[in-house]
Amino acid sequence: MHRVAQTILTIGLAISAGLLCADEPAAAKWPHFRVAWVQDHSTGSRDVGAAGNSLKLMAFDSADGLGERPVLGTLGSYARPLLTPDGRRIVYSSHVDRSVWWVDFSGGSAQKLAPGFALDVWSDPVNGATWVYVADWVGKPESFRLRNVRRVRLDDVQSEELVWNETQISPDNFQLSLSGRQAAGEFPWPAGGVADLQTGKWIRRGTGCWASMAPDDSGVSWVFDGPHRNLQMFAPGIERGWSVPVNTAAEFAGHEVFHPRWSNHTQYLALTGPYRVSGPFNTISGGGPDVEIQVGRFSSDMTKVAEWYRVTRNDYGDFFPDAWFAGGETSAIAPDVLKALAATVASRPVQQVRLKLKCTEASRIPAARSILPYRSALVVHRYEVVAVETGELAEPQILVAHWGIREGIVQPAARVRPGQTLTLTLESFEEHRELRGERQIMDGAWTGIPLFYIVSGKK
Repeated sequence: MHRVAQTILTIGLAISAGLLCADEPAAAKWPHFRVAWVQDHSTGSRDVGAAGNSLKLMAFDSADGLGERPVLGTLGSYARPLLTPDGRRIVYSSHVDRSVWWVDFSGGSAQKLAPGFALDVWSDPVNGATWVYVADWVGKPESFRLRNVRRVRLDDVQSEELVWNETQISPDNFQLSLSGRQAAGEFPWPAGGVADLQTGKWIRRGTGCWASMAPDDSGVSWVFDGPHRNLQMFAPGIERGWSVPVNTAAEFAGHEVFHPRWSNHTQYLALTGPYRVSGPFNTISGGGPDVEIQVGRFSSDMTKVAEWYRVTRNDYGDFFPDAWFAGGETSAIAPDVLKALAATVASRPVQQVRLKLKCTEASRIPAARSILPYRSALVVHRYEVVAVETGELAEPQILVAHWGIREGIVQPAARVRPGQTLTLTLESFEEHRELRGERQIMDGAWTGIPLFYIVSGKK
């Protein structure tokens, strides 16, 4: 009896200390995994870009029972941590002297590697050499521009090679394929796409941020959309792409998420959220102590996130996660999955509907300066479907995106009040690939409601 009581007491103390995660049973079904990230200890936890010096470098291992823990607990600059392909080391960048460092996942003394800013860590599948991809800032870090991407061997700092100088790039995100020939990135933001590092050419896939590359050689990539809620997924032969919602964890409650990054395993990703505190520029810039780290598992058909695991539970903002999963080096997206997706996307017709609608909830139109560096923004309102005049629609309620700001100018016509009735001709927002990366203002935590775009209409 004493032993049972002691066990219960130990578990209780661990839970109260945040050492055990309530999602532990879910993680037990997954491979062994590790996560590294930064934790913001500045006032308000708003350093979403990890640009300051009030950060801790944090880690989590699903197998060690320690929960979230500091790797480097002294407050400092630990920007954009990256796990090595074997999961044993963490590479990070310091804004203090614009340099790249590494430290063992278990902790210890950090070692300086090279000048610049770290973008990705890649292991050569032929000889096993581990390379860190770095670049130089163009002006100040807030310029959000980098140039001269090169790589340095983790165990030989003298072996430096130029990789990409065809365009400037943005730091969020640059990620290589298994072979190392391709890399997803922003060339620069908001032009997300995929570069061929051998030919020096790149293809634009979409407008948005946080471009990411599947860690196999399937060629699948994504660009994060303007509402910060969905991945715009692309693959060779599926140029129209498809959308995967990633704000579907219960704790997100439909709010915005950020920092999405593919892990070293094709089936898993990591990101942060929810974002619901208004910041100086947008909701993302508000950060806040409620922002936590989540890792997700894609469904087998790559159309949704089938399961989430919440990594952190604390009173600080947690940003920039990178995840490593055991067995990731042999994972791959099956050709049959891509074949099925290609058939589904190709057979999807573009349909218009003309509807009489009644506004039930309206989003605000912000000041143009508040959405910078964006110049335009779509404002999303929620409507009840009063009547279907042409076309087919079964849903009783929908969301409609109106242009609220165009090239820095507020559009008064986009102001709609609850109770107002409109008649609009609409198309599914999913069909307007050119709009996916535009900034969207959506005040409500609306989930599971289809989004449409106005083709024409009147109040």
